[in-house]
Amino acid sequence: MTALAIEPPGEATLDARGAAPSFAATKIRPARSRAQTIARPVLDQALLAATRTHRVVLLQAPAGFGKTSALAELAKGLAQADAALAWVSLDAEDDAARLFACLAAALEPFDLPWRTLPDALVAQMHQGSTAARRAVEELLNALAHADVAHGVIVIEDLHRARDADLVGLGDLLIERLPRQWCLVLTSREALALARLRAAGELAEFGAEALRFSADESAALIAAAGLDAAAGAALHERTQGWPAGLRLALLAHASRAGAATARTLGERYLFEYLASEVLDALPHELHNFLLRTSVLPELTAARAGAVSGDAAAALRLDDIERRGLFATPLEAPERTLVLHDLLRDALRSRLVQRLPGELPLLLQRAAATEADPLRRVGYLLQASDWAGAENSLDDAAPALFLHQGPGEVERTLAQFNAQWRAQSVVLAALAAGAALLRWDWDAVRRHAESLQALPAPPAGETLRQRTARERTLGLLAMALYVADRNEASEALIAELRARALAPSARRLMLIADATQHFRRGEHAQVQQLYGAVLDSLETGASLFDWWECVPAANWGTLPGMRRQMQRFVAGASHELRGQPLALRADLAMLQAYDHLWAGRIEAARDAVRAAEDDQRWLACSGETDITVQIFRLIEGAISGRADEVRARLETLRERNRDAAPDRRRLWQHHLAVYGVRISHLLDEPPAVLERWAAWLKEDPLRSAEQLNGRAIAVRLRHAAAQGRWDEAARQYELIEPKLASMDVHAHAVELQLRGAHALLRAGAAATAARAAVPALVRLREEASPGYALMAGPAVLRTLAEGLGAQLEPELARLLVELTTLAESARRGSATDSAASGAAPAAAAAARKRAGLSTREAEVLQLIARGSSNKIIARTLDISPHTVKRHVANILDKLALQSRGEAAAWWHRHP
Repeated sequence: MTALAIEPPGEATLDARGAAPSFAATKIRPARSRAQTIARPVLDQALLAATRTHRVVLLQAPAGFGKTSALAELAKGLAQADAALAWVSLDAEDDAARLFACLAAALEPFDLPWRTLPDALVAQMHQGSTAARRAVEELLNALAHADVAHGVIVIEDLHRARDADLVGLGDLLIERLPRQWCLVLTSREALALARLRAAGELAEFGAEALRFSADESAALIAAAGLDAAAGAALHERTQGWPAGLRLALLAHASRAGAATARTLGERYLFEYLASEVLDALPHELHNFLLRTSVLPELTAARAGAVSGDAAAALRLDDIERRGLFATPLEAPERTLVLHDLLRDALRSRLVQRLPGELPLLLQRAAATEADPLRRVGYLLQASDWAGAENSLDDAAPALFLHQGPGEVERTLAQFNAQWRAQSVVLAALAAGAALLRWDWDAVRRHAESLQALPAPPAGETLRQRTARERTLGLLAMALYVADRNEASEALIAELRARALAPSARRLMLIADATQHFRRGEHAQVQQLYGAVLDSLETGASLFDWWECVPAANWGTLPGMRRQMQRFVAGASHELRGQPLALRADLAMLQAYDHLWAGRIEAARDAVRAAEDDQRWLACSGETDITVQIFRLIEGAISGRADEVRARLETLRERNRDAAPDRRRLWQHHLAVYGVRISHLLDEPPAVLERWAAWLKEDPLRSAEQLNGRAIAVRLRHAAAQGRWDEAARQYELIEPKLASMDVHAHAVELQLRGAHALLRAGAAATAARAAVPALVRLREEASPGYALMAGPAVLRTLAEGLGAQLEPELARLLVELTTLAESARRGSATDSAASGAAPAAAAAARKRAGLSTREAEVLQLIARGSSNKIIARTLDISPHTVKRHVANILDKLALQSRGEAAAWWHRHP
């Protein structure tokens, strides 16, 4: 999150990427087939065959019809057939992003050829329909090119879905699922699948197909020791309903119970029989079940912690031994899932028989829950608003960093409305989420609502005070964006007088640095940002570093190159290679540092790395703008005029549909670069005039404008027309203002261009005096790249015309700068990647040469049939890194699948 990369504004952004939303691992664990008392080969074989012949298989029936048991047998059959299986069980709180995350995790064993980090795609599911559709397209493309002959995706309990976007994701999967995959759905409710049904692509297994036949019922009843007559009567009463049969057998179906059962529907029959079963249980097991009914899955450790029963492991043994409607999962630790019908009955009894325990049980469940969102959910169920608030606040930095704002915003909406309206902490979280969306208006609204909240009578806690102070720091930035700078500066002064929490003080310092930057007081920026770094280096978290990413256009301010280098070193240490969008931010800061140091090839390599990160991590917004601006600058320095013109035109169209004031602001910011770059490329004066008209000063029509930017445009325009006396006069006007014009080495460029104008006007001695400050600074800061925006022609003229006027060391420096500028243009001619040429379009040998050494090693192992996990172990790298290398290989070789990559390797050994 580039907290202050406000210049220039781009599209809405969501840059916190890298890890999928957390969820319980049990959601993607298939049910395990139990040792059944009877086999159902007809149903099992029909289901297995349907996955081969139909796009979608639907098991639709009320609760208790054995849908999960049938799927467990299907999973066993698929494993025997060596088919791929991905399993997702839905919960009521799931949304589209959570389903996408579960699908990506469930598909992980099959090494799908992702072109974007799947965890990064999850965050896109929160960014609106267009971004979400792009993410789903990536998923479908990865499925289509997976090296899977036949695969099945199970989505269980679709009736629980309440989120419209989740349903939309399911519809898109159904519509576009590749042919080698089958989607198996279970639901208690009918689904709108008429088109599939008409096309013959839907296999349906309803209640009639799932009921026990008379023979299956007889076999089950006989295994329980009942005679045939009693079995036939029981089958007739239950109509083969699996749950009713099993419970009736557990209750031994007394005559009174059987008579009553004739008049009851299926669910009421279950509740009636369940009461008989539960009442017959030992007291300890009965209460254990009541207390643990708050848990969606039972393990010995969690069930013991929630129930307070030290014999929890023995209770689970007893549950399985008695066959109490608990499905075991394929998990490292024994995990049982109670059937919904039984769990509902238990929850109802819990409220009736142990009414005072429910809040405490939910709080215990929260205390033992690893998933932060589930943890908050338990506390919300318990109406423990303060506990839920604290838990969400603790989890928010990691959620923001890895998942973006979506999950936090969704959870905020679940709080009691009255509590939410009075909560400083929740208002602060809402402001933080808005910042991630680059929605400064919303940041301001949330912060101002927080300002209006009175302090509690007993005073604020440390958490509340920190939340308030941090949000006021964000408000100072939001007021700057809104051009309410007087209010912003007043707030900064107020905050400066307080003893702020470290994170709040850092935000205040960045807001203060921004105001100094706006006023052109550039020397103070590095001092303030240095204080930010001093604070970060005392042990700040990765989130803290990410929150303080400096704006790239600060890099050439006095003293800021060193501060940028400090930031890159510290943040890289905290990042430790994690796949987060901060990687792209750091790569861009390094690209600029290389450029200003005159290391042109290293700068090109760094920006390519940033572009790779941007693509792989699905970065957008300001990260993309930073890359694009760098490409403009580096492209112009390298003389790639056609590419630069095309980029400028693309950027001109970027905010075409934005609100008028936002569009005008974007045009102004882009014109700042358009003017400089057009001049560097020696474009005709008319091109410069077109860009100048987009500046808010309109300096060529308003000669009375005397701010530095307006004078600089007039200087450039006069020079482009060869009016050197006028250009020299404009330089004399601008020289006193140069200290406030240091963005992207603007001051150094203007000093050199002013010296050039004076030299061309015949004032060589004055020209030398104008050039000296720039040359001394370049030498002292070891930043020869600052001069590159002046261009090789200007530098060559100065080197030839001022050599005798300068001290020898500075004269030699001018020659070296000329050589550097000319080599930048010569080197660009052979740099196809920097010029935008696609490596995949080259000949086969060129393609192979485009792979890095590590990518070639990964490709060789793919060709040997190694999985991602095996490649990771072989090369001692992380599985994430392997996935990224695979994506790069496929991109560079214009291939779609691992199989195609292996074939390419064998053709080019």
